[in-house]
Amino acid sequence: MVTPLPAQNTFDHLRSSDGEHVGYINLTQDGRFVPFDLLHRQRAEPMDLDEAENLLDELGLRMFTEDWWLIRDGQQEKVLICEIRRDSISVARAMPGTIAKSVDLTETIDLPLPTDRLVQTGQSA
Repeated sequence: MVTPLPAQNTFDHLRSSDGEHVGYINLTQDGRFVPFDLLHRQRAEPMDLDEAENLLDELGLRMFTEDWWLIRDGQQEKVLICEIRRDSISVARAMPGTIAKSVDLTETIDLPLPTDRLVQTGQSA
């Protein structure tokens, strides 16, 4: 089961170098900060604000270049992320046998966030 991004005391984190939205930070009741990536996944335990911001800045938009598996009908299908919105993500099937990463845009799949149907290559589903 995927833990949802807390609705209370959570704010967008924009990378200071270019203003790009790279995640969310949740303020805990004890005044610590929990970083979440754009897929609403918690990336660390509560920490100081500077640490949370630096972690998200480092992660950046790397997820767009990584390989992912979509779990669909009990099968794993290799996909790439096409677009991330605040509450959903679009992925497309990766094209096999190509040198550069490419996708089949004739069928994009929209998933609500958070989702447990999307896992990174190398993680168990």
